[in-house]
Amino acid sequence: MEKILILGIGNQLMMDDGLGIYIVEELQKTFALQGVTYVSGESDIDFCIGQIEDATNVIIIDAAVSGTNPGQVSTYPIADLHQQQSLDISPHNIHLFQVLYQQRNRLRGYLIGIEPFEVKFHIGLSERMIYEWDYVIAEVKKILNNLIEDFKR
Repeated sequence: MEKILILGIGNQLMMDDGLGIYIVEELQKTFALQGVTYVSGESDIDFCIGQIEDATNVIIIDAAVSGTNPGQVSTYPIADLHQQQSLDISPHNIHLFQVLYQQRNRLRGYLIGIEPFEVKFHIGLSERMIYEWDYVIAEVKKILNNLIEDFKR
């Protein structure tokens, strides 16, 4: 049976950078789906990599600066992320998306990126993102329904 992991990443101490965590917490409460596991990975890359090892499909939810309007929700196949921008890697810090790209033959997945409004030291989302919250959650749920149906084919 397919194992689908929805992984929220980010840092809640950096305002909208924590969007992935806040969204996964909301989805756990209001959007339970059979065969889907929600995990808050925060910014612990080793923990995140450990979580995806047993998954066959993974959906990452994270703040993503793409030059669109704050709250805009975009979807990117993980296998294509290396084509969007080079991923910096050092011996001390490997990028989660580089690991996912290296496993592209075994693991299917997507990044759901939400355009942040403000990223700076502060606990909680920006006022603008709080205003956009209902729209963001509705868009993420719609995208998840489509992606999960695609995984089942």
